[in-house]
Amino acid sequence: MRLTISAVIDNLPASLSPRLTGVQDERILVQRPELYEGGERPFVSGHLYVLRAERLPVHAHAERGAAILCIGSSARLRRLQDRCCVITLDEADFFATFNAVQHVFDTFDAWEDDLRRILDEEGDVSRMLTRSEDVLGNALLAIDGDFKILGLSSLARQNADLSVGADTSLPLATFDQFLGQHALSTETREPFVIDILGQRTLNCNLHKGSIYRGCVTLIYGERGERASDVFVLKALAHIIKQALEGLASTRPNGPGSLRQAVEDLVNGLPLDQVSKAAVESATAERSFICMRLKMSSRMATLPLGYVRNMVESTFPQSLVFEHHDNSVVAFIDLDRLPEGNPTVTIRSAIEPFTSGMDMRAGLSDRVGDLMQARLYYLEANSALENGSLLGLADRLHQFQDLALQDMVVSALGEIPLELWCPEGLRRLMEHDRTSSTSYVETLRTYLSCNMGATQAAAKLYVHRSTLLERLTRIRRELDLDLDDPDTRLRLELLLKAMQVRDTLMGVARR
Repeated sequence: MRLTISAVIDNLPASLSPRLTGVQDERILVQRPELYEGGERPFVSGHLYVLRAERLPVHAHAERGAAILCIGSSARLRRLQDRCCVITLDEADFFATFNAVQHVFDTFDAWEDDLRRILDEEGDVSRMLTRSEDVLGNALLAIDGDFKILGLSSLARQNADLSVGADTSLPLATFDQFLGQHALSTETREPFVIDILGQRTLNCNLHKGSIYRGCVTLIYGERGERASDVFVLKALAHIIKQALEGLASTRPNGPGSLRQAVEDLVNGLPLDQVSKAAVESATAERSFICMRLKMSSRMATLPLGYVRNMVESTFPQSLVFEHHDNSVVAFIDLDRLPEGNPTVTIRSAIEPFTSGMDMRAGLSDRVGDLMQARLYYLEANSALENGSLLGLADRLHQFQDLALQDMVVSALGEIPLELWCPEGLRRLMEHDRTSSTSYVETLRTYLSCNMGATQAAAKLYVHRSTLLERLTRIRRELDLDLDDPDTRLRLELLLKAMQVRDTLMGVARR
């Protein structure tokens, strides 16, 4: 394995006190050391030469990219320092020094061989990271493009902020801090240092073309930063990227999987016979409820894949997928939930999302047939959108709780509400514009009490005789038969639509 000069210096025994002078370029890679034979032989680029100061030639040519490890001092070094990387040592045993440099290369060759073997065997990222602690001296973790943990080294597993197993997501409390720093750097191609998780870290992003695929992070602990960490982390990231590509090819998310089939149904796509059979089999054995979890505009930078991963871990065996670049759809396996009210359980489980991450969710009715997945998705979507429009305090909205509002708003279509109103109702609305007594609200309350005057008067905080007098004037202006059930239904729908409209206008003014 070819190494940078900093990798050589950082791993030599501290007793040698190596010092780097001359050209300092981390792009220069050198092969195993060789004894300089003298005789004015040139110093060739990519080679590392070990010699004593008295063996330095007077006129030898030095190529850019060559490196020299010199024991002792000599005025001849000044000419070479303009073109070469030069490592100088005080007086030291020549052969012990040469063997020490060889040992550095042996260490890195063994590390690279072990990583390749792990990659060929099963691609276990955690094993790769643990093996790399020997050369980097600190805890390591790797995540994929959805901020899902690919692996943790042994030291990282002892970190309280990362007390999770591999193949899970970062805890929400940790992720919020991690994302705040790291999300700003996903386009960076070279390793970069940032403070996250309360510690200083060196990070190397993984890219496939222009796509962000993840990151390998070195968490500095007892051993501080070293110049060679960048080179070593880049080499490790290169191999982990290969492991990541292997993992991606084995994930059961493609055509033929139950999740893909349900996603296709939600998107209105036809299924082949294999996918249809998988959906029908799942329906016969399991029951679901559809949830759509949508991000707010404030959280637009949050990776959807992270949310999907967290929902999957929160509701095991459920079918979860990303939808429309701003939400996650989950068909939650109800048989996996604790006994009791599933809505209460779901509300508690997603509280970190709805409260901590400013999201809202909509729930459908119980799914009786997964082949009707799109209809249940539309229920969840309707609940979510109507709950969001109304600005309800509760961030989990159920379809049946908002079904009437949806029916009323949908029924109006593109025709303005006022055009649906009979002329008598318009006269009541005109009266309310200049009066402190609302005839419209009185009529709404009276109808909602099944035209019970006593109950309506109590709700309006007026005397029954006052209400009866007011109703006489309302009936005269309305000029409609309130004893006709169709007339009452029409008026109740219109009054409900006006109530929803006024609520929406109030939310928009906030």
